Amino acid sequence: MNGLPDIPVTVNFSDDNHSETEYEVTDNVRALLTEISSMLSALINDDMIDSIDIHSLPLLPGEHEAIKTILGQGEVKASFDSLGATTIYETALAGVWWVTHNNEDGDCIAETIEITTIPAILESQHNDIESAHLALQEQLQEWNKKD
Repeated sequence: MNGLPDIPVTVNFSDDNHSETEYEVTDNVRALLTEISSMLSALINDDMIDSIDIHSLPLLPGEHEAIKTILGQGEVKASFDSLGATTIYETALAGVWWVTHNNEDGDCIAETIEITTIPAILESQHNDIESAHLALQEQLQEWNKKD
């Protein structure tokens, strides 16, 4: 070992069963967390949104789970089914979202970490809002005719 950077660092986490799990904070994990920190800074200072395609990163065994555990899970979670299950949750870090898309067979086809106030996939589209408004107006007119 040549100095502090060469000392292996591990982080202990408690899971839902309150047992400790140990993850090594490798260079890849540290680099990814540093990138997330930079992206959060850009979101705060410049309203810049960004994402990381975690599914395509060449992570070493255990690094994916280490990152997922370090980021944790916050209070907000959404899921829906559209050509397969999609799960979105805000991590324990506000503004950092974990998004997983599966195909109809349940295989993960995309997994991203999104740095944003809310993932775009959860935002209502303008055309959908207009259609909903029109449908509500039509229903109200129909009910008003019956009175």
